[in-house]
This record gives sequence, C-alpha cells and structure tokens, in this order.
Amino acid sequence: MPEEKPVESVDDNEPEESDDPWAKWRKAGVVAREALEMARPMIKPGTKVIDIVEAVEGYILEHATGLSFPCNVSINNIAAHYTSPLNDETVIQEGDLVTVDCGAHIDGCISDSAFTIALNPDYEGLVHASVEATELAIKMLRPGAKLNTIGALIEDTIVSAGFKPIKQLSGHQLNEWELHAEKQIPCVSGKSEVIVEEGEVYAVETFASTGSGNVTDLPNPQIYQLLPIRVPVRFKGTKQFLGIARKSYKEFPFAERWLARQMKHASLKMAIRELQQNGALIAHHILAEEKGEFVSQHEHTVIITEDGCERTT
Repeated sequence: MPEEKPVESVDDNEPEESDDPWAKWRKAGVVAREALEMARPMIKPGTKVIDIVEAVEGYILEHATGLSFPCNVSINNIAAHYTSPLNDETVIQEGDLVTVDCGAHIDGCISDSAFTIALNPDYEGLVHASVEATELAIKMLRPGAKLNTIGALIEDTIVSAGFKPIKQLSGHQLNEWELHAEKQIPCVSGKSEVIVEEGEVYAVETFASTGSGNVTDLPNPQIYQLLPIRVPVRFKGTKQFLGIARKSYKEFPFAERWLARQMKHASLKMAIRELQQNGALIAHHILAEEKGEFVSQHEHTVIITEDGCERTT
C-alpha cells in the first residue's frame, strides 16, 4: 500500500507553479506544520496558553493568506475548541496533557494539523494511541476506500491500546474555503459506506480518551462562525461586527478574542447575541470529556492521489 508523501519545507520567496493545482494546498500544509514545530518547545509548565496561541497564529498570518480557524490549545479533559479569550491567564501545569491544533489557508486552500504532548509519562500510551490510529487511517486512504471501514480501524486501534475513541468527533473533508465539507472520517465503526475519491482532501484526526468516549459542551464558547446568509440587524455594533468578520474571516471560524481587540465589550456581546438569535452565527462550544477524563488528538491533512495519498502537513 503506498505511503503518504510528506511535503518539504516551502520558502515563502519561491514562486508557485501556476499549473500545479495542489501548490497552495501543499504550502498551507507546510505553514501549519512549521507553526506546530515552533509551538512544541513552548509546551512546558509555566507557559501561558495565550502565548502559544498567539505565537502559532502570528506565524501562520506571516506565512499564509490567513488562519482557517483559531489555534486551539486543549488541556487534559478538553477535547476541542478551546482558544484563549482576551487576557487569558491559563497556564500549563506540571503533568498536563496538552494538545495544539491549528490550520492555515492559502487563498482558501486549507491545512489542519494537531499533536498532543504528555507532561506526565503515565499518559504517553494515550498519546501514542491517537498517533497510531491517525497514521493507520492515512495509510488506508486511497481512491475506493470506505470511510466506515477506516473508522472501524481507528476504533479498533484505540480500543486495543486500552482507550476509547471520541464518538462525536471525526476527521473531515476539506474544500476550498470550506473547513468541514461533506464527507467525514469517523473515529468509530458505522454503516454508511461513503467512498474516498481521487482529488479529495481530508483532515485525518483521531481522539483517544481514558474516559467513556463521549464529550459534552461547556458554556462560554470562544469560537464562532458566520453562516452564508443575510439577516436584518438592529444594532450598530452588530453591523460593525459583520463588517469585520465578513471581510477578515469570511466563512472560517474565528475567535471572539480577535473581535475583542477591535470592538467595545458590550457591543461585541450584543452583536453575538443578535446574530445568534437571527441564525446567522453559530458557536463552536468548548468540548470536554464528560467525566473529566483525559483526551489526546493527532491530525494531518492529506490529498488523495491516484494510488494513495500525499500528506501536506
């Protein structure tokens, strides 16, 4: 079975070949990979989460068109969707399990990648389970492969290691300007026999847990996403919010923190409330393991080729 082909580092000054349809996808992958490599040594006790988040986002903004979503830093029982609020005082502690998840885009061509580091050696097995499951899933990805079969393989790999896959979270197809497209790569077995096709792009991510394999929403989301609809709005602050978000983030998820630097707090909260009531804005709630148990994640982006796949991150 063909192995995925990692992309070499891309020099920002190198001209892109206009006849290569995958050049921008590859460069987006390299930018995300390099941002994560930069973040890795920052994961140590005493580091503020907001420092990691802003370093990763700053690197991506310097080397890519933009962020495909805010940098997530998930600690211990948090599975996904935690990004720092403005002036976040959260600090990494001794023994924490820390995941960093980030994405870049080059003119809408997306990358999405993540890793977990265990500052407690007792959780190295949990980290390895998600790494192994992701790598095996990538090796299975080729035209004609069934996504439910890959999901069953992911589940078996994680369960065999003594852990549970997170049922509600999955890998996902990527399209231009679309972070979560139609097809999904589940972390568990299922009946839907959706087929992988050449030329598709996937974010392959798996989540392993010491708990039940279920996550629950926490209050106070920090990530939002505009839907591609127009709605009437009443408040001046809502119009300001829309002007910033539509221009800067389009339909990609964005952090409340980014708007908080440009708007007054009361106006920002009022805009979020009005747009949610109108159905134009969705919140990506912080997801936590339901029993407070630990969660690891590993993720890469791949392009489906004629006889396998090419890993961009």
